Amino acid sequence: MATKGRKPVHVEMIDGKSNRQRIWEAMRSASESFTGYQIARRAVVHDTAVRSYIQSLEKAGYIERVAGADHFLEQTLRLVKDLGAEAPAVTRSGGASSAGQGNEAMWRTLRILGELTARQLAEHASAGSNVSLWTARSYLKWLARAGYVELLSQGNGDRNARYRLLAHGHTGPRAPMIQRGGRMYDPNLGKVVFVLGPDRIE
Repeated sequence: MATKGRKPVHVEMIDGKSNRQRIWEAMRSASESFTGYQIARRAVVHDTAVRSYIQSLEKAGYIERVAGADHFLEQTLRLVKDLGAEAPAVTRSGGASSAGQGNEAMWRTLRILGELTARQLAEHASAGSNVSLWTARSYLKWLARAGYVELLSQGNGDRNARYRLLAHGHTGPRAPMIQRGGRMYDPNLGKVVFVLGPDRIE
């Protein structure tokens, strides 16, 4: 059973799946009737994290209460809106969460185009999410450090430096994530793929 409190993504991952993804899959497997207690045990996630996500999903209209008192562990719930295998990204208030959307848009763009500059990455990725030139430039630098892309030409400044996605960089559809502590985590591989050295400054 996970301990209480939010952990870094690479710590809370089990078999490459986040807490929320495991909670969502447990709900889908028992969609007509489940309790928070049951979901927590099936997903191997602490009750607190399960309760928080369930409350968010309820506010967003994904699940509804069938029976039970106000006490979380006694409520019987059911899934009423199943949009697929990927866990919905929702905020505590039930709104759509934009967390990670920029990285997903950049990674999707890079996998499609294969070769581009930071300016081109920002422009194309912004079609689906608001991505600044600074964000695109920083993401490409991190991917280069981790060995996903190679620098083809420096160009006139970082914004025009040209990068190419390497063949072994095609690890999957989910975007590698930059974490606190100078780490890059790849959810496709389920592991930290790069750690920034103590003498390096971002």
